[in-house]
Amino acid sequence: MGQNSVLLRQEEVALSYVLWYSVGRFFIEGMRTNSLWIGKWIRVSQALSLPLFIGAIVVWFIRRQDYPPISYYSDGNKGQKKTIKMVN
Repeated sequence: MGQNSVLLRQEEVALSYVLWYSVGRFFIEGMRTNSLWIGKWIRVSQALSLPLFIGAIVVWFIRRQDYPPISYYSDGNKGQKKTIKMVN
């Protein structure tokens, strides 16, 4: 990887955890037999996972807007914050 090829901005690791946790929880709760139900069509944990997933996606896209610029993680600058603009 080159110095300018960066994948994640700061705090996006936490957002990716929320995304993948909610996806996994949604499907795992679908396999449980002793779940708490809302009505007869969705489980409580699945109903919680959907807004978590949608909220994390919305926050991720809002954070990816270029104003104001947010620092990226970089292996080359340990301890220093550096802002790198993404090139389309």
